[in-house]
Amino acid sequence: MSAADPAARPAHDRSPAMTAPSDLTVLSSAPAPRTDAAPSAATRTLRYAAHTTAMTLTNVAFMVFTIALPVGMYLLFSMMFGAEAEGQARGLIMINMAAYGGLGAAVTAGTQIQEDQRNGFLRQLVVAGLSPRSFLVGSVIAASAVIVPALAAVGLVGLATGVEASPGRFLLTLVVLWLGLLPTILIGLVLGMVLRGAAAMAGGVVTMMAMAIFGGLWMPLEMFPQWMQELGRLLPTYWISSLGEWSLQGAELPVAGLVVIGVWTLVLGALCMVSMSRAVGLQRR
Repeated sequence: MSAADPAARPAHDRSPAMTAPSDLTVLSSAPAPRTDAAPSAATRTLRYAAHTTAMTLTNVAFMVFTIALPVGMYLLFSMMFGAEAEGQARGLIMINMAAYGGLGAAVTAGTQIQEDQRNGFLRQLVVAGLSPRSFLVGSVIAASAVIVPALAAVGLVGLATGVEASPGRFLLTLVVLWLGLLPTILIGLVLGMVLRGAAAMAGGVVTMMAMAIFGGLWMPLEMFPQWMQELGRLLPTYWISSLGEWSLQGAELPVAGLVVIGVWTLVLGALCMVSMSRAVGLQRR
C-alpha cells in the first residue's frame, strides 16, 4: 500500500476537508423551525362568535327571560282567550310570543357587548387583531344563534297545544321570524356601545318592552288610538308578526313590512359600524 494513499493514513492524520461533506449532510437534514400561521380574520370572527354564544347560553337568567317567560305568556294568553284562541288565533298568539322571545334574546344579546368593554375582553380582542367589522359580524352571528332556542321553544309548545301547521310551514315561519329579527339585534348592539354600565341593560329592557307593546305583540294594534297604530306600523316588530302570519297561515305577503325592516336594518347597520369603530378606537389608546 502506498504512503500517498489517504486510506492508509491514521485517522488523526486525515484532513478536515475529507470529513466536512458528511458533517454538512447531517446539518442540512435537520428540520427547519416550525412557525404557526396567524389565524385569519374569518377564524377570529368565528371564535369570538362561538365564545359569545356559549357564554350567553350558559346564563340561566338569560334563558329564563327569553324562553320560559315567552312560553308562559303564550300559555297564559291562550287560556285567557279560551275558545277564541283556537285555529288561526292560537297560531297568531304563537307567532307573537315567539317574536317576543326572539326580540328579548336579540336585544339582550346585543347589549352584552357593554360587558365585553367593561371587563377588558374587547381590548384583548383588539390587541389580538380583531377588526371592527369582524367584531360586528361576530356579535351578529352570536346574537342570531341565541335567538333560535327562544323561537323553537314557543313554536314547539304551540304545536303541542293545538296550533296546526305542516312541518314545512312551521320551519318556514321560524326562519322568517329569525331573519326578521335582524334589526332588533342591531338595536341591542347600538345600545350596548352607546350606553354605559347598567344603563345599557336598562335601555335594552325599555326598548324591548316598547317595541313589543307598540308593535302589537302583546295585544292587537287596533286596540290602540290611531296615532299609536301609525307609530306601531313604523316599527319592525309589527311587520315581523305580519310576516310570521304570512308564512304560517298563508296571508298576503306584507311588502311594506319588507321595506320597513330593510330600512331599519340599513340605518342600524351604519350606526353599528360607526359606534363599533369608535369603541375599538378607544380600546387602542
